[in-house]
Amino acid sequence: MDWAALTRSVVRWLGANRKPFLLTMSMASLVLFALIFYFLRPYQSEGFLRASRPLTEFNIQRSSFEDKDSFRRYLRANKLTGTPDAQYLTDVTGPQLMTKWVKVVMAYTKEDLRLLADMKAPLDSSILGFTISFRGASPESAAARVRLMGDYLRDAMLRQGLLDVIHQRAGEVRAEKQKLDNKLIGKRAELEEATRKLNALKEIAAKYPEASKYESRQLLSSNTDGSRYLSPVMQLVGVESSIADIRNTLVSLERDAAQNDLRLKFYVGAEKINPSVKSGEELFKDFKDLRAETFKDVRLDDDRVREVVNGIDLLAETLQTKYLVNTRFTSGPSLPDRRSGPGIGLMLAFSLVFGVIFAGVAFVARGWMRGVMRIESLAAPGVRSY
Repeated sequence: MDWAALTRSVVRWLGANRKPFLLTMSMASLVLFALIFYFLRPYQSEGFLRASRPLTEFNIQRSSFEDKDSFRRYLRANKLTGTPDAQYLTDVTGPQLMTKWVKVVMAYTKEDLRLLADMKAPLDSSILGFTISFRGASPESAAARVRLMGDYLRDAMLRQGLLDVIHQRAGEVRAEKQKLDNKLIGKRAELEEATRKLNALKEIAAKYPEASKYESRQLLSSNTDGSRYLSPVMQLVGVESSIADIRNTLVSLERDAAQNDLRLKFYVGAEKINPSVKSGEELFKDFKDLRAETFKDVRLDDDRVREVVNGIDLLAETLQTKYLVNTRFTSGPSLPDRRSGPGIGLMLAFSLVFGVIFAGVAFVARGWMRGVMRIESLAAPGVRSY
């Protein structure tokens, strides 16, 4: 192949078509540069969301974080559905969310584990929080995405934590009701038996009035059940003492049962809170409203009632501290002051090379199409060839 002749032909062709070629190359290079600049040179914001909790709890809740329906529910609850940043985060929410944009920060790094490899004590299996990183067309957009994702994660953790506590406590209260009921049945039967024994001893004591005059040391026996050899009066004292103990235990059990019934009333109502269309903060508000509604007609000066109410208030305060107070951004979201990604020079060079290739391919394709059309026109019926 004569490369010199081919080169001269290409140069002559470029000279004859330099204006359309340069125009096509410039347009292609400009479009590619704009696309690269938009997609590969955005602003990137980062933030650290503190969320100290056991690793097992995070693994239980992780699937809910990556659920698009869960994120949409949060957006609807906070009236954020129509915003561009919310739509972008809806698109990226999925199986890669917790590996690509949100990364878990463990209590120990790989370097820490190497240093602690010889420790005999078990290591703390918990997480410290999440590093959240998102890009945006502007610094404000990137920071808003990080903030929105952090708020969503906090709300999702509150929602799952609250639902878990409600179902767990409701199950425990139901089980406790059965246990207390069985204990009450047993103690009442024991009281009936002791009462019958007391009445029988009274009849015996009435039959043998002289026996009460004997000293107890004269009637003791080596038998393990020596109480049967005590005087009827002394046995009466012992049985009455046992009955007093049983009655005290019954009072305590009845008190516990009454308190447990109050708890059961509250948690049965809490289980009826519909979580399908509500965010975590909405469910938490319903939880506190239910507490106020359930105990609005009870006397809080009653120690038994106040103890139950204080226990529920303590649970609400614990949830609020864990999920709304302690779970927060301790770093960021940062407001970037420059774009990230490849350099301007590299993007310009790549765009120019692509523009030249695109223009060359376009002109070759156009020449080929013209040749095909010429051949078809010559071969068409009614066209004479000489």
